[in-house]
Amino acid sequence: TIKATSPLGDPRVTYNLEDGMVPETNMPVRFYLTPNREDGSASILVAEPLDYETTRHFMLRVRAQNVAAVPLAAFTTVYINVTDVNDNVPFFTSSIYEASVTEGAESGTLVFQVSAADLDLGLNGKISYSLLEDRSGDHQYFRIDPELGFIYSQTVFDRETKSSYLLEVQSVDGWESARPGKHGQPNSDTAYVRVFISDVNDNKPAFAQASYEVDVDEDADVGFAILTVSANDGDEGGNAKLRYQITSGNKGGVFDVEPEVGTIFIAQPLDYEQNKRYKLHVLASDGKWEDYSTVTVNVVNKNDEAPVFTVNEYYGSVTEELDGSPVFVLQVTASDPDKDADQEALRYSLHGQGAESEFIIDEVTGKIYAQRTLDREERAVWRFVVLATDEGGEGLTGFTDIIINVWDINDNAPIFTCAPSCLGDVAENSVVGTSVMEMTATDLDDSAVGQNAVLSYRITGSLDATNVEVGGVPTFSEMFTINPTTGTITVAMGGLDREQVESYLLVVEARDGGGMTGTGTATIQIKDVNDHAPRFTDRSCMTRISENAEVNAEVLEIVAEDRDTGENAQLTFSVVAGDQEQKFYMVSHKQEQRGTLRLKKRLDYERHSEQRFNLTLKVEDLDFSSLLHCVVEVEDYNDHAPVFIPHLLSLAPLHEDISVGTSVARLVASDSDSGQNREITYTLTEDSDPEGLFTIDQSGVLSVARPLDREKIARHSLVVMATDHGVPPLTGSATVQLPLLDVNDNGPEFEAAYSPVVFENVAGPQVVRMNQTSTLLRAVDQDSPENGPPFHFTVPPEYRHSNDLYLQDNLNGTATLTALRTFDRERQKEFFIPIIMSDSGHPAKTVTSTLTVTIGDQNDHPHVAGEKKIFINSHRGRMPTTVLGKVYSPDPDDWDNKTYVFEGHLPSYFILNKRTGFLIIKENAPTGAYEFQVRVSDGVWPDAVSTITVHVRELRDEAIYNSASLRLADITAKEFIELRGKQRSRYELLADFLSKMLYVPPDDINIFSLMDVKVQMLDVRFAVHGGATFLQPEKIHGYLTAHKQKLQLLDSSCLL
Repeated sequence: TIKATSPLGDPRVTYNLEDGMVPETNMPVRFYLTPNREDGSASILVAEPLDYETTRHFMLRVRAQNVAAVPLAAFTTVYINVTDVNDNVPFFTSSIYEASVTEGAESGTLVFQVSAADLDLGLNGKISYSLLEDRSGDHQYFRIDPELGFIYSQTVFDRETKSSYLLEVQSVDGWESARPGKHGQPNSDTAYVRVFISDVNDNKPAFAQASYEVDVDEDADVGFAILTVSANDGDEGGNAKLRYQITSGNKGGVFDVEPEVGTIFIAQPLDYEQNKRYKLHVLASDGKWEDYSTVTVNVVNKNDEAPVFTVNEYYGSVTEELDGSPVFVLQVTASDPDKDADQEALRYSLHGQGAESEFIIDEVTGKIYAQRTLDREERAVWRFVVLATDEGGEGLTGFTDIIINVWDINDNAPIFTCAPSCLGDVAENSVVGTSVMEMTATDLDDSAVGQNAVLSYRITGSLDATNVEVGGVPTFSEMFTINPTTGTITVAMGGLDREQVESYLLVVEARDGGGMTGTGTATIQIKDVNDHAPRFTDRSCMTRISENAEVNAEVLEIVAEDRDTGENAQLTFSVVAGDQEQKFYMVSHKQEQRGTLRLKKRLDYERHSEQRFNLTLKVEDLDFSSLLHCVVEVEDYNDHAPVFIPHLLSLAPLHEDISVGTSVARLVASDSDSGQNREITYTLTEDSDPEGLFTIDQSGVLSVARPLDREKIARHSLVVMATDHGVPPLTGSATVQLPLLDVNDNGPEFEAAYSPVVFENVAGPQVVRMNQTSTLLRAVDQDSPENGPPFHFTVPPEYRHSNDLYLQDNLNGTATLTALRTFDRERQKEFFIPIIMSDSGHPAKTVTSTLTVTIGDQNDHPHVAGEKKIFINSHRGRMPTTVLGKVYSPDPDDWDNKTYVFEGHLPSYFILNKRTGFLIIKENAPTGAYEFQVRVSDGVWPDAVSTITVHVRELRDEAIYNSASLRLADITAKEFIELRGKQRSRYELLADFLSKMLYVPPDDINIFSLMDVKVQMLDVRFAVHGGATFLQPEKIHGYLTAHKQKLQLLDSSCLL
């Protein structure tokens, strides 16, 4: 508890805890202060639980302040020490520990150390350890150091008997616990320790069997596993890892063993004839201990010699197309080299190409037959394999290769290889003997035997002509000849002309030595020779182009023709004359025999030499060319913007009161284009003259259009635009600088928005402060200095002898206002002083401005309890969060700083702003009446408790549908509902008037909507419940009309 006293004036003192910055200075808040009204002291109380382990000391700064117009304050520091209590548990660092000890280790061996931590001090934090008893009895084999937590063994362990133990350890601090529910017992914690017994190699491996025996076929594959031996070891881990090896009896290294698995497998091929039995000695070892076992392996005899043919390859032959199948070809013979083998048990079979389809074999005798007619042209040689298998086809197999040749007969006619399209070509005008093409035929018969495939050639006819001359063109037999041996066609006579005959079709015959023939058609194309010059399709050309055409723009397309074909008819176009500055170029489309004239450089119509071009165009093939004259007319384009000279015009200063219509300058622009492209219109940009103070005509004369004001714009910077009539139009601009000279057309005004305050209850005289830094009243003038200061101040005659306030002109451009007496804000809150100010212009300018002096409030009146009823509507159970207004607590003072808190129970559906006193109802609050109290405190006068009653009413749809409305003038919604001292609010007056006018109880009047629709205009909507139903709005409006004058007498607001 602290206490301060004040010997000056009011002895009451207010206390406040200063906000801290760190935990030691009460941030976050751990303490709060409450005043004791009985003796004027204050108590410091604990606001939140304290924690010695977090913050051990606090340093609180307390502020004490007396009650006065200008309060004085004193400070003191309160030091608080926090005393430790046993509130922390000695927690283990882990809830489960793992440890190990080697089997066979001596009793008393250190196993592990557990550790716990307690944040308390002294005995509160002193920890002791113990082992708790358990049902398994594991604890009896260990002991623990109670101070250090070391755990020791108390026996010699055998892992094979038991591999792990579970201990429960407990930590206990040294004093009674301060935690609830401990009943004087100290704090404690428990944890578990799992102790694993580490293995030692103290067990010998043992084979599952002392001896093994197994039979193995002599033809078993190398790698084949014959047996797996296994041994067991009572140890674990690496101590139980066994390795196996064969120590003796493995003659020739025929067997081997997987060292880690014990699987014995064949390492070398077995041979019954060499060794029939093996006796192996196998070792199993864990690295320290060993055991042995014997494995007997019996080798089983097998048939292992395959039959052998008398020769490795057999050759045979057969003539193609023979009838009378099957036809004998040859016989094979084989024998079985196995001892005592049955040679009659051999069986033969065919495998490979033609087996079973073209050829068959007698499986007992080995005779091979062709079973269908063969065609040498399909296959000249057959290759396949014959297998001989002993034991009647179930045993081992030998093989031999069979090669059979098929002899040829003349059964195929010649065929041209190029058929059906045999193509050749020769240039027109070729000389006699020129080679044209090869007509080559083939014969599928055997060319190495007889004349069956020896061919001869001749031309037998034509597909498109007879042996007569047509139009003077020689016949085919005269134009070409063929070599009978090679089939080469050559030119027989000159005069080939592609432009007359483009191709020839010749029928050629091929005959073999057996008299069989084949025919083919030779198509001979006559290749073009460049023997014609290109020609333009037009004799001349003319076109137009705009000067703004882009580079590469198409100007004209030119077409030519050439009777030749191919590359001889591929034409190239070019500009060869009339284009000295190379403004144009040609793009050649060689295959299409056309060219495109395109623009190479930009054109400029304003240059006389570029208004018309007389071009000479050239077309050429590989050897010949032609010329064409072409005229290109250039059309003007609006590509030059108007230009002002000069582009910046600075005018002599003019007085700001210059007459409207006065000309100030003339501007002229020029344009290099022609026609309408050089016709110009003058305008002013809106940005440079936003208020339209100037105008410019079409001759460029700039004039004043509206009165000027130097105080708004002291220097005009006008941008004049010149726009030509081209499409699209181009513009140029010039800037006109026009400074203005001042005229004394503005009177003085206050330098700032002064809001002087004179506090009530202060004796006069006192100089009034205009603001926080100065007592001087100053003025400014928008005019230039010669029409401005010094300023002179005075008041109207009727104010010069006032007993309230006095104005003194200091004759230096400032004035001073003095309060002459003591004021009471509750009688008059403001004084309005007319200040007359004049400048030093010729003539001088005088104005009057009103200075508002506010009487500042002091807390010299107590506030009292108030009552307030609030009505609010919800619709279908829904209502938004709404501000209901300020808690009503009447007080003549209106500058007091007050706090508002709920008194007694806290209403569930309401929020109260502690600083402003505004009350808020939460969303969707249920219907009903809510009454509660609010304590209002200003820190000086006794607290007052105000009562608020909030009626939440359900606004039914019927009420909305049957609602009536009023429009009131000269009033706002706030003014309509606010309380006016002891007078009732306009809301209450209207509700009472409607109740009496309509003969219904006041509770049946529901005013549910207030809406400000215009300045000082209010719409009121309400419903009236008249018994079982709501009154119709038409009836209500009729009553209102009849009682309009009475309604208007209720208050100064006007019913519309």
